[in-house]
Amino acid sequence: MALSALGRISRVVLCGKWTSKLQKPFHRAGSSVMYLSDITNCSNFEFMQTRYEDLKGLIHETHEQVFHVDERGIFAINQLNLGEVHVYGFDYDYTLAQYSEALQTFIYKAATEILVKKHQFPKQLMDFEYIPDFCIRGLHYDINKSLLMKVDSCNVVQLGTVHRGLQKLHNDEVMRLFNGSRHIPKHIIDQSYNIAGGDSIRQLMDIFAMPEMMLLANVIEFFTSAGIVYDPRILFESIQDAVRSVHVTGQLAAEVSSKIDEYLIKDSLRELMNYLTNSGKKLFLITNSGYKFVDVGLKHLIGPDWRDAFDVIIVQAKKPRFFHEGTRPFKRVVLDDTENTRVSWEAVQKFIPGQVYCEGCVNELMRLSSWSGNEVLYFGDQIYTDLSDPTHSYGWRTGAVIPELEDEIQIINSEMFGKSVLWLQTLERLLERMQIYRDAESQQLVRQWLAERNQLKSVVKEIFNPHFGSVFRSHLSPSFFAGRLCRIADLYMSSVNNLVHYYPNHFFFPLRGVLPHEHIISLAYQHDGFDYAIEQALKDKRQ
Repeated sequence: MALSALGRISRVVLCGKWTSKLQKPFHRAGSSVMYLSDITNCSNFEFMQTRYEDLKGLIHETHEQVFHVDERGIFAINQLNLGEVHVYGFDYDYTLAQYSEALQTFIYKAATEILVKKHQFPKQLMDFEYIPDFCIRGLHYDINKSLLMKVDSCNVVQLGTVHRGLQKLHNDEVMRLFNGSRHIPKHIIDQSYNIAGGDSIRQLMDIFAMPEMMLLANVIEFFTSAGIVYDPRILFESIQDAVRSVHVTGQLAAEVSSKIDEYLIKDSLRELMNYLTNSGKKLFLITNSGYKFVDVGLKHLIGPDWRDAFDVIIVQAKKPRFFHEGTRPFKRVVLDDTENTRVSWEAVQKFIPGQVYCEGCVNELMRLSSWSGNEVLYFGDQIYTDLSDPTHSYGWRTGAVIPELEDEIQIINSEMFGKSVLWLQTLERLLERMQIYRDAESQQLVRQWLAERNQLKSVVKEIFNPHFGSVFRSHLSPSFFAGRLCRIADLYMSSVNNLVHYYPNHFFFPLRGVLPHEHIISLAYQHDGFDYAIEQALKDKRQ
């Protein structure tokens, strides 16, 4: 049988009991291939080893990955009917404006220079480079221990991801540092993603945090190798200040505005804007960036008439305060050719298309627009600053924009990942079943399989990123980032432009979440090696 995809097999599962009715090949010297089921006195070890070889051959020799995830897809966490959405809202940076990776290098270099000149850090740090594939979004940083690490959705530190500087710590060292438990208490982990930040652990969530993580790693690497004693909190706060200064001093805006073609793709939003406006949708923009900066970017992305596409434009919104302060009024931005942005002091009584507003608050936005929460779909890249309050406090539907998703889907679609993760799952199910054999020879085989499983876990992790693995997963568990994402957003995607591939009234349905006792209906376990279809596939393959 040419089994094109294990995903096509039957859902019938042999639950609860072990069956050895499958014919199992056994090679005897001087004879043709026989099957263990034909030999009444085969040992447990022979049975286990042959079962292992059968399943491994089935996956590595026969499996072909014919189903692929759409890189331009939109993925539903909650049910959402676009036909009921009449208002589309957008953040700007890394939502509408998806910058090239070169921007991260610029922020890193500019922050390093500030660190050296303003905070008097060693000049040798200027020789360290930004490494694009070192960090991933959503990592946690332990301030007091100077550790960069990934945490899963159960607040457990993932082994093999804990770094001090550029050096990965051995698992024994990690266990010692965390007093034998990798679990981070809830009151500490909850502080890590608050806007004020925790005293001991911070989560670095958005893409703008990538240069900060790289700077932390390089500075600690240099200090450690040079034997420089440092206060970990002073180091952390100095680096945070340096990265923040790149933004607030206008360096970032000046760089992007002067080299717009290097950082943004011209006219890349024109199709999306036409699609939404032609569908009769109302559009609004809420960004913390200033008008001059946004104007340069959206002229490049949409065209000189970009303001005509939006019903409401809000700049310098000061999120997340925008969603917290209940009475802050809007101010109208005076659109002229002067260098500095000016505002009108007249009270804003209504929104006028083509005008630009600043500050304000969500309550005023809803009052002046007369929109209701459930007809609004708002997109942002920062799930705490952009999406958490609109979802939980105002009933908006939300979409998370995660540019890294496209690269991760390409990896998921690769043959190497497909076969590796399929064999890993199959081996884990094999281990679970074969523990019933308690003789010494069988237990030794189980230990070998456990060692292979640990190696496979590292392979699957390193396919995504050699240091921290996937943004979304910590082996069997979702990452902390993915866990928070699924609690806050309704949809997620790699780009807002993915919307144009769906009808304006498309109905998104999330996949059924499967509990452990529901594995009979789980797609994830159709290839576990113990359902009826696998038994039949092995039998047909031999015939």
